[in-house]
Amino acid sequence: MTTRQMRYFLAVAETLHFRKAAERLHMTQPPLSQQIAAFEAELGVALFERDRRSVKLTEAGESLLRDVRTILAAIDQARRRTVDTGLGRRGRLRVGFMGPAIDGPLGPDLKRFAERHPGIVLELTEKSTPELTALVREGGLDAAVVRVSGAVPAGLVRRVYHRETYVLAVPAAHRLARERAVTPGMLDNEPMIMLPRALNPMLFDQWAGLFSRAGARLNVAQEVLTKHATVALVAAGLGVSPVPLSTAGTGRRDLAFIPFAGEVPELEFHLVARDEAHGPVLAAFLEELMTGKGSPEGAAAPDYPSSGS
Repeated sequence: MTTRQMRYFLAVAETLHFRKAAERLHMTQPPLSQQIAAFEAELGVALFERDRRSVKLTEAGESLLRDVRTILAAIDQARRRTVDTGLGRRGRLRVGFMGPAIDGPLGPDLKRFAERHPGIVLELTEKSTPELTALVREGGLDAAVVRVSGAVPAGLVRRVYHRETYVLAVPAAHRLARERAVTPGMLDNEPMIMLPRALNPMLFDQWAGLFSRAGARLNVAQEVLTKHATVALVAAGLGVSPVPLSTAGTGRRDLAFIPFAGEVPELEFHLVARDEAHGPVLAAFLEELMTGKGSPEGAAAPDYPSSGS
């Protein structure tokens, strides 16, 4: 029993008219009648009762009609799923991210991707950069948004996903809250809330260098691991802190966010994936998130590899 035989049978069974069924199949009536007769002979049972005036399904034909509809629907569904998967429209994608990344463009980007690719299931994981890069390298994640300083880890390729500047977060009643801009020189010995140097030595040293060149003392009063903890401590009056500009959009009324005058470090997030050919689902994700953003970095590959290249 072939799919062609089943489609011929279905057309006749649903129209109960050989000429109309032939028109539906874009063929002439005699070949269709021959195909149905050969099909019945192959099965050894009559599927239709026909005379010059009418065509009716036999009991065997009624039984076959139910099964044929189910079989052909399953075949059509399998075909659609296969094509969608091959074109990157269906599948599963495991994406990791650092907590601070979700406050920038990542949240809207993930929402847009999910809306444009409803057949792709996103599995999201929040961890630290070292944990995320290890998971991507080992195959536990397909891609991750991280903050990488220095050389790209072996076996990975990366692109700059997002850059933004820093502003100074201060309590709303702080002496600097009404300043139009601040400089490191204005923060001499001011209690500062910072990420630990071990978490991002390059970024910490950039801030320390700015204070040193301005002749100001960097007074680290508190060390925290997350941006959310940082703004909570600033609001509590325990210090001030440089935070990414996107933090100013949180709508907190107990804080003021003051731009820095002059050059300051930039927050930089990278999108990392394995340095190998990527399947269509991951390729579609990387292409959409990286449209118009950054340039690729990696020891072995000039760009994210694609299984189609």
